[in-house]
Amino acid sequence: MKKELGKDINGVQKVMHAGNYFTDALGQFPLNTITILAGQMTYFYTNKVGMSAAAVGTVLLIAKIVDALTDLVMGKIVDNTNTKYGKARPWLLRMLVPTVLAIVLLFTVPAGSPAMQNGYALLTNIFASAICYTAVAVPFYTMMAYTTKSSEEKGKMGTYRSAVGYAIGVGLGISLIPITDALGGDQAAWVKFAVIMAALSGIGLFVAFKGANERFHEDEQEQAKEKEISIFKGIGMLLKNTYWVKITVFGVCMNIMYAMIMAAPIYYAQCIVENPGFYSIINTVNIIPSVIGFLTVGIVIKKFGLAKTAKIASVIGIIGCVVRCIFPASVPVTLIFGSVVMYATIPLISVLPAMVLNTSEINMKNYGVRITGMTNASNSFVGKIGSGLGGAAIGWVLAAGGFDAVAAGGAVTEGVKTAVYALNIYIPLAMFIIMLIILAKYDLEEKLPQMIAENESKGVK
Repeated sequence: MKKELGKDINGVQKVMHAGNYFTDALGQFPLNTITILAGQMTYFYTNKVGMSAAAVGTVLLIAKIVDALTDLVMGKIVDNTNTKYGKARPWLLRMLVPTVLAIVLLFTVPAGSPAMQNGYALLTNIFASAICYTAVAVPFYTMMAYTTKSSEEKGKMGTYRSAVGYAIGVGLGISLIPITDALGGDQAAWVKFAVIMAALSGIGLFVAFKGANERFHEDEQEQAKEKEISIFKGIGMLLKNTYWVKITVFGVCMNIMYAMIMAAPIYYAQCIVENPGFYSIINTVNIIPSVIGFLTVGIVIKKFGLAKTAKIASVIGIIGCVVRCIFPASVPVTLIFGSVVMYATIPLISVLPAMVLNTSEINMKNYGVRITGMTNASNSFVGKIGSGLGGAAIGWVLAAGGFDAVAAGGAVTEGVKTAVYALNIYIPLAMFIIMLIILAKYDLEEKLPQMIAENESKGVK
């Protein structure tokens, strides 16, 4: 029999044992696999398939626009789901096979005309992100609200999930080029690698499903109200929730920045260092700040709270980018202050899910319903819009700089160098600054305890 858990600092009963955090976090595996591999699609399409950078950027953006439209729809579906497994949990099992297939299909671009390849790339990206990623991510993020009422445990779940997700990102960054090169370095090698990642993603989804336990749901009255709310009415409610809007814009900026620092360094290695293998060195070095970040983020959140932690991280990110602006071509500066920037992302990705979840209390205060699924759909929404814009920008900026991976072996002109610096330094810096501006006027955390008390005094549990 498992040991009885105590209460958190707010007096809320804790329900999560150590093993629960681990099995829950494995649900992050397919999400980050799709996200990180999608971030490398520009490199794959241009360097392995031979598609133009401009066309790739457009294809990826169109796919992400379609993708983003499905998030709130899936949120509504989750709000209306009721099964013996719960509201969110069953979707992890339902989407296991489609998700495995989607990861592999991304890389099986057939030989043919540019129009045919562009069309295949568009359809497979839509299937992977707009359908499979959405139908896993929205329930997975929403499941946190149904698993525990403890803010401490929600924060810990977010940290575990972020740690697993980050480990996947760094692991792929280190292993992608060496493994695909070892497998032959061509498109077939990337397909083989995708099969491996797809299998691991399927295992992660199954373990997360088996280990999940939805303990808390809305009462019957609130569920009845939620079913009466259409998707468009729900969107209108969210758009009137200024805190939800702020944190959504914040999340988009964060994911643009994240997409850049995870995917753009491969072009820094190729065009500035003139050694694609340097990309693996960058990701290996970044393990250090990642570990430090996850070891310290819990302490920082406990001391300063969610919003202040995000502010501190944004300032750190700005400092790292500014130093890199001064010495853009320096390899030591790239490794050292690139690590500073990488460290800054850890608190940001850790606090975002909980900050989004907190905005549902505004919905409850104003409308008597939390619409938890639709509210938390923004976790997936901001990831897609951010990574979509980030991925598209990589293709567009490279094209604007004159990059061509095929012609002249991808000759490195001054225009190409400027484009690479923009992707690796200047655009991430702009995103950190915008995030800090948003956070400067974000005070929901201070109002939340009283708001929750008022909601509960009205009979809302």
